[in-house]
Amino acid sequence: MRTSFPLIGIVLFTALTMTSAVYAQRAPAIPGVTGTLVTEETAKQEKKAEDKAGAAIKDAVTPADNKGPLADLRPGTTVVIKHGSEVTEGIVSKIDRGANEITVRYDNKKVEKYVLADRASADTRTVEYSDGTQRKVTRYFRLKS
Repeated sequence: MRTSFPLIGIVLFTALTMTSAVYAQRAPAIPGVTGTLVTEETAKQEKKAEDKAGAAIKDAVTPADNKGPLADLRPGTTVVIKHGSEVTEGIVSKIDRGANEITVRYDNKKVEKYVLADRASADTRTVEYSDGTQRKVTRYFRLKS
């Protein structure tokens, strides 16, 4: 009986240490093939997270495009344009940071281009929007002719 106990202990010890090594060598799971199933909702959530992370990385990697007086303005931002007693709302569809120009599209499909101007310039329009930190930003533009 004494001779079989050490033999069983060695076999048991070897089996226990080998299981972790064998498990570590498993191939990665293939959805739908190796028993791992991904629901459509989970796949959509993962895609959303991937897109959000991609956009954040792009903004962090390309900082040269985010300089100048219009650095806090992004395409798709809703802006309120005031000119005298007239107040309109539109969406920024294009930004030319080099020329300090923005293109605004209104609900009625009308498109106008504005150029950054001094506050004291004649025929200026006040453009208000929220930046990335939800602070209200006011800039002065004139209609590009």
